[in-house]
Amino acid sequence: MQDEMTSRERVLAMLKRKPVDRVPVISGSAMVAEYIKKSGGIFPDYHHDSEMMVNAASLMHTDAGVDNIVMPFGMFVESIALGLEVKMGRIDIQPSVKGFFETPEEVNLDPDKFLADPYVRTTIEATEFAKERFPDAAITPFLVGPVTLTGYLMGVQNLANLSCKSLNHEEVMDEIIEWFSKALEINKIYARACIEAGADALYYSDASASPNLLIPDFYYQVGVPAEIELGEFIHKLGCPWELHICGDTTPIIEGMAATGANCLSVEQAVKMEEVVKIARNVPVVGNVTPLLMIDGTEEQIREETRRGLDGGAKASKLGCGTPSLSSPERLKQWVKAVTDWSAENL
Repeated sequence: MQDEMTSRERVLAMLKRKPVDRVPVISGSAMVAEYIKKSGGIFPDYHHDSEMMVNAASLMHTDAGVDNIVMPFGMFVESIALGLEVKMGRIDIQPSVKGFFETPEEVNLDPDKFLADPYVRTTIEATEFAKERFPDAAITPFLVGPVTLTGYLMGVQNLANLSCKSLNHEEVMDEIIEWFSKALEINKIYARACIEAGADALYYSDASASPNLLIPDFYYQVGVPAEIELGEFIHKLGCPWELHICGDTTPIIEGMAATGANCLSVEQAVKMEEVVKIARNVPVVGNVTPLLMIDGTEEQIREETRRGLDGGAKASKLGCGTPSLSSPERLKQWVKAVTDWSAENL
């Protein structure tokens, strides 16, 4: 039997496809309102105060028992740092990007200016702070993938509309590629800063690459190469990374596995056994229904957790982030379900 591991050791072993003492429990976004209140967090200060951010985010680890600590709280940081309009939401609603640029030339790629933004700086400082305070946890900055960031830069609906045309029109594809090159430069600037701050792994949500928004052909032709480029950059810096795409990703799992991501995160919309088979030797994590953390019974949480693990998940994870209104008690029931399954099966 594998010796007892720290949370950090457990997560890194899973990412490196090595044996674990129990299946890791990991989180994506984790802006849990009850933990923010318990930690003394104040809206909207916890978005740009690194100590407040870590105090709230770390309770997923210290109280609920989740193996990683994830920051920041939402998929808006890159966009607001570039000058786009962002609606900040409230304590139980994550920020959302509202504006977009008219042309790629409007996107300012000055690294110093980007890294000086208060929200970017908070993520980097929070990574350093969490690493110092919680060395046994896996510190995992939450970043926006290249397809989604491209959508924020040019407008999500514009990306959806042009993606179909680009497959048959070279000039449209050239425009799309120009937008993607801007997004990738920002991705790399931010990734390097987070890794240098001590990140154990980077978690990329590329939500807009979902087949619900973009046709799979476009993802394979444009999205996969962009994620490969970003992933190779991250690996050269010595860091593993996780790729999440929303919705039923069964039609694009093969492409996701080809990106070089150390693990693939999937939602409850997929059948774990099916995508594990397609992904072959690339670990797949997920796919517990997030809403169970708000109103699920202990039995429902246990059954769904075990279903994903029986299907071959290498880590248990909520399908698309931790809902803001999650109950700490239900989060603990989820962790216990994973621990119990591991004791029986590992």
